[in-house]
Amino acid sequence: MGMVTPHESVPTSIPQPPFPWLLLPGLAFTLLLLVGTLREWVVIGLVADPTTIAGYPFGSEEAMSDGGWYYQTAALYAHHMLIGWILLLPVCLSFAVAALRRARNLVLLAYALLAAILYFW
Repeated sequence: MGMVTPHESVPTSIPQPPFPWLLLPGLAFTLLLLVGTLREWVVIGLVADPTTIAGYPFGSEEAMSDGGWYYQTAALYAHHMLIGWILLLPVCLSFAVAALRRARNLVLLAYALLAAILYFW
């Protein structure tokens, strides 16, 4: 416990990169989408309450002409939400793995997956 000689190694702590805060917006957005798509699938696909379904513009040419082809029927909308939920699961997992491993390439992969899902959805 005295002076360190030139032959002794001094333990240094290497600070972890601050990647978790970079992942928070993407993880929060992905979780929000997961909850939203699952809720829509349950409400429209499983529960299928006619009064709730009547509040959606299913079959409306206006909704479908604005790019909402999945508004053609309630069943198609529910399937679209279920597929979106299934596709978002690996995205959420990639954010979690990137946060745990703190690897820069996994951070980029997580955001790339999220961007790809949003682009093609």
